[in-house]
Amino acid sequence: MDFLLTVTKYFLWFILYSACGWIIETLLYIIVQKRVVKRGFLFGPLCPIYGCGAVLSHLLFYGRIENIFLLFLVGMLVCTVLEYVTHFVMQKAFHATWWDYSNKRFNIKGRICLQNSLLFGAGVVLIVKVLQPWVIYWTEKIPPSVVLWVGLLLYSLLLLDLATTVAGLKNTVQMLREMQAMVTEHMQKGLDNTDEHFSEMAERLKESEPFSNLMEKMRKKGSPLQKMHELFPNFTSERYKDVLKVIFEKKDEKKDEKKKP
Repeated sequence: MDFLLTVTKYFLWFILYSACGWIIETLLYIIVQKRVVKRGFLFGPLCPIYGCGAVLSHLLFYGRIENIFLLFLVGMLVCTVLEYVTHFVMQKAFHATWWDYSNKRFNIKGRICLQNSLLFGAGVVLIVKVLQPWVIYWTEKIPPSVVLWVGLLLYSLLLLDLATTVAGLKNTVQMLREMQAMVTEHMQKGLDNTDEHFSEMAERLKESEPFSNLMEKMRKKGSPLQKMHELFPNFTSERYKDVLKVIFEKKDEKKDEKKKP
């Protein structure tokens, strides 16, 4: 029972920090971009990376490192290594790149950069020294039975959200495969693979009803691909790079048409 209660508390902390991360990112986009962007890839208001980071910081550092400067350095190092390894594994496993810091100073292969590393260190200090003691204090005030029931409810909702998201992603991948096959077929009809030829091929594809219908589904607001593009503007995929180029070229063209008088 004690073990189950402890695990549930960790899960609730994960949900809490994930929700806080979602709120912070949404507000930042409103301030910086002057528009509302649905942050987080899940349907619900969660950014799981914040929850994972907070729980990991608690497990590794809480009550273990008292010196703030040392905590900052160790936290920065651990989180930076984690980001590098995550980028490397995802790139090798999925043949895709979700983020790229090549345009930022002091980066390593575009996978990590000094700016993010400094933010990671500051975030670990904030969580371990400021937020987590307060969170633990109030969590202990909640009756164990309430903790367990609330945890069960949120866990059920999270599973439902994950199932919906995975189903949407599977459908998106299937459509990308079909569209990539169409792109490959058209590319094989010409020997010239220059950008000019690619643009001509894209125009022909837009006139194809099956391709056009699939593209409209991909570009629909709130679709998994659109959310992916908003969350990771630098996302690229070796397997579907040609069809992604066509999709986002068309998107940009429509924006340009709207700007024309």
